[in-house]
Amino acid sequence: MSSRSVLRATLVVSVLAANLVLAAGAAHAYDYYGHKGTFVMGGGFNNAVGETAPYLNSSGTIYFAGGRNLTRKFALQVEYTHNWLAIDSSVLDRAAADSSQIDDVHASLWSVTLNGVLRFGEGGDIVPWITGGGGYYKRNLQLTQTALVYYPPVFDPWWGWIDGGWGPGEAIVGQRTDAGLGFNVGFGVDFGIEGGTSLFIEARYHHAFLDGVDMQIVPVSAGVRW
Repeated sequence: MSSRSVLRATLVVSVLAANLVLAAGAAHAYDYYGHKGTFVMGGGFNNAVGETAPYLNSSGTIYFAGGRNLTRKFALQVEYTHNWLAIDSSVLDRAAADSSQIDDVHASLWSVTLNGVLRFGEGGDIVPWITGGGGYYKRNLQLTQTALVYYPPVFDPWWGWIDGGWGPGEAIVGQRTDAGLGFNVGFGVDFGIEGGTSLFIEARYHHAFLDGVDMQIVPVSAGVRW
């Protein structure tokens, strides 16, 4: 991801955070922790840290969660997180060989974890919290180059059969998948709004123990909890 894209993502999250604060200031004390079920949806950007930093640039993050409010103060939830990974160009240069040119790379890290969320001052409209948990992490890496590929004939309901043929496309020249256990810790703030719902902003640290290089990334996200 380019520096301009990172700046754009940072500005978007900053503006959203400001809107969250304004929404909380206009809200009353709704008991959005009173119901048993809890669901979360959010997204933002991630940054590589630690030993992962030399290999990655900033990219995007999205995650979903569902669980149960055991008390107004504590919730337990299952989280699915997907991090797109932007491989640094210097890494691609090292991976290329005289007989194999690399034009693009597709990489990601996804996880399914069990997390606990501990809230402070849960009776107010602005509620800080901390979270921690662990589970299964998987990293996918695919190297491609531009090549002539064959596209088979396809049937379109409007146009009928469309002839296939050769054309430019992507050919896979290398791929690797690693999986293992990992953990994440973080903190955030909920902003109460109407209808038993809250908006939030958060930062996490994810560490996955994988073959080769461990994954260490810090996603910054904003979203909605209901």
